[in-house]
Order: sequence, then structure tokens, then C-alpha cells
Amino acid sequence: MKTLDFYILRQLIAVTFLGVLSLTLLMLLGQLFKELHALLVESGAPPSIVIDFILQVIPFSLTFSVPWGFLTAVLLVYGRLAADNELTSMRMAGLSLWRLSAPAIGMAIALSGLCYYINIEVAPRGKNAMSDLAVRAAMDNPRNLLNSGRGLTRLDRVRLYIEGRNGDTLLGLHIYPFSDNYNGSADMPKFEAMHARSAEIGDFDTKERLLNLTLYNTSIEQKGSGDVTNLPLIDRMPLRIHIPLSTRRKMKPNRFTNSEIAETLAHWERVRSLEPDNLSRYVRAAQATPPFPCAKLLMEDASREVSFYRIQMPPKNELAFRTEGVQRASFACACLVFSLIGVPLAITARRRDTSTGFALGILVAAIYFVALVFCELSRKVSGITPYIILWLPNIICAAFALWQHRKALYRG
Repeated sequence: MKTLDFYILRQLIAVTFLGVLSLTLLMLLGQLFKELHALLVESGAPPSIVIDFILQVIPFSLTFSVPWGFLTAVLLVYGRLAADNELTSMRMAGLSLWRLSAPAIGMAIALSGLCYYINIEVAPRGKNAMSDLAVRAAMDNPRNLLNSGRGLTRLDRVRLYIEGRNGDTLLGLHIYPFSDNYNGSADMPKFEAMHARSAEIGDFDTKERLLNLTLYNTSIEQKGSGDVTNLPLIDRMPLRIHIPLSTRRKMKPNRFTNSEIAETLAHWERVRSLEPDNLSRYVRAAQATPPFPCAKLLMEDASREVSFYRIQMPPKNELAFRTEGVQRASFACACLVFSLIGVPLAITARRRDTSTGFALGILVAAIYFVALVFCELSRKVSGITPYIILWLPNIICAAFALWQHRKALYRG
């Protein structure tokens, strides 16, 4: 029996490897075509950053290519065994269809464990690193942040819109405060909008992270007592824009590992009871107490933390964080489900040509993945409903597999 198991297993491993390799390269090319322009042209990243991008995309691609490649391998290997009547000989020797499926099921369990580890650790880190590549490239050379036709929201105090750019000359620069609560600073007084006919990009102060601009023919809108007034046209004025060295990670659950999700939710439970108004009073009280200067800094940090989490963790996002672990576990079981459903489907196909196996693999996997996408919509609903619906694709596929096994009971 071990000889038979190894005979089937060797074929499954070889075809799975080729399938995963092909699908990973295909997904990698798709991601490169999608992101390459943003990385190399819009963000001005060096070509070497493409290598970093590839290294981060591969783990993320494996979450899809491993189940898909394994399903294709099951359909091709067992389909060939059925077409060559080898399964008929094995059945005549007294082996049941479930026994013949044992090598595929055993390999599926191992691959499901691998997929689960990728889903909870490797893929989230890769996804987060992918999103940071463009930002990192732009921060290394902030001049490349100023591109025409784009509204920039990654600057910490203002957002800009540029109609055109010719080298270091910006044509039609429009600047707006990022927040209605912007009160101005030494570098940039309070305003409602700035409109410059042109601007020149100057030096960048790497120590202070300030980008120097020179604006020409600039009109400034300021808000007085309920009305917006236009200041006199300024022929030439300097302007400095602060470029933050790094940005805080976006609160998206697919960028957090399972352990980080647990820490984030625990931290949110601690800070959700704090009120911003009370923290503001604590800051003012600490500022009036000279013997404890660190108290003001601590209270300011706490106030920023509460404000950040209240904005980034609305109820829908909190539900997404709480159900992310269930979604990852459900998706990791795809290999096991595919092993159950693939064997009877392969026997039903009974053809030598590989196109049938690939077509069945694409169809079954596509239906499964589309079902998972629709089930993810349930993560916006509170209660136990999302935890049940996220497992529905696996339950339905397992039931379908049992039905197919019964139908294939007397097929060799």
C-alpha cells in the first residue's frame, strides 16, 4: 500500500509544484503591470525597488496559487489514472475510492497547514510591505510626490492638486488644508485655499523634513467671520511643506498578523473608554504644573492615540478585525476541500487531455473564491452570523464532495 501511496503522491507533488509556480508567476505579472507605473513613474522609485516588490508579492500570491495549483494537480493526476484504467485495477484489488483519495487528503492537510501559516503571518507582512514601498520611495525623494493630476493626501497638514508639471516647475498649484481644524503654523499661516499660477520646487531639508517651494502669482483665500475673503495677489512667495518621515500603518486587518490583531483589539478596548475632552483638560492641567513636564507629553500622546483609534476603528472596521482570523482559517481549508471534491470530478472527466483538468480546476476554484468574496460581505454584520457564513463555502463544497463520492462509487 505504501508503494501505491507514494506512486500517487509523487505525481501530485510534481504537478502541484508546476501548477503553483505557473499561477504564482501569472499573478506576479498581473501585480507588476498594475503597480509598476505607480512605483517607477508616479513615485519615482529606483528600478531596484521592483525586486523588493516581487519578494513581497510572492508570499501574498501563494495564498491563492497553492490551493488552485493543488486542485489542478488532483484533477490531472486522478483524471489520468482513471483514463488509463489504473483506478479500475486498484478498485478491483479491493481499494475503496476513499482509500485511493488518502494520498491527496494527506497532502491537502499538509498544504492547509502551510496556507494557514501564510495567511496569518507571511501574507499580512507582505501586504503591508507592498503598500509601504511606494510611500518609502516617495519619502526618499519627496520631489516625486508632486505629480500632476493627483490629489495628495499623504502630507500631514495640507493636500495639493497640480494641473501640470515641467521638470521642477509646477503649473497650476492648488493647496487646501487637510482638516477644517487647521490653525496655521510658522511655516504656513491659516488659510482656506491657495492658488498659484506656477511654482518652483526648491531644496529639501532632510533634517527638518521640509520641502521648499516658491509660488508665483498666488491668491490666498482666508475665512473671516463666516465669509471667505481673497487677499491681494502675491507675485512671489516662499512656502515650506512638511514631509513626514514615516506614516502610521493603515488600520486594515489584512495588513496585520493574527497576534497583531489580538494586540490591536486589546489596545482598543483599553483606550475606547477614554474621552478626548477629558484628555484635553488633563493636558492643560499638566501644562500648568512645571514640576512634571513629562506629564503633558504623556497626555498628548494618549490624546493622539484615542483620536487615531476613534477615527480608524469604526464599528465596521472593528468587526472586520474580529472576524479576520475566522476568514483566514476558512480560506486555509481550501486545499482540504479541493482534495475531497477533486477526486470524484477527475474520475467523471476521464480524459487524457490536460485542458479538461485545467478547465475544471479554473471553474471549481473560481466558484469557490467568488463564494468567499460574497461571504466576506457578512463581516459587516454584528453577532455570530459572520462566523457561520464565512464557513459556508467549505461546508457546501464538502457536502458536494460527499455526493460526488457516492456517484463515483462504481466508476473506475
